[in-house]
Amino acid sequence: MQRKELAEAIAQRLKITDLLAKQIVKEVFIAIIDTVIKEGRLEMRNFGVFSIKERKPRKARNPKTGAEVLLPARKVLVFKPGCNVKKKLARG
Repeated sequence: MQRKELAEAIAQRLKITDLLAKQIVKEVFIAIIDTVIKEGRLEMRNFGVFSIKERKPRKARNPKTGAEVLLPARKVLVFKPGCNVKKKLARG
């Protein structure tokens, strides 16, 4: 599902315009990203936790040439689902 489809589904459920739903979805994503960058972590009860994890530098290979390349350390966004999400995923 893409962001546009998510916004359309929300618009139908709440009986609001697609444009308003798209703006809401966009602002929610911006707020999540801004909070994680500022605080380093965003916890949403019963949904999950977004946090930043530092990846260590590592060796990799160029698939075309086979040459070894050193990838630098970097930060990545990780999501750990909460118990309600885990239960729903387990049910299918």
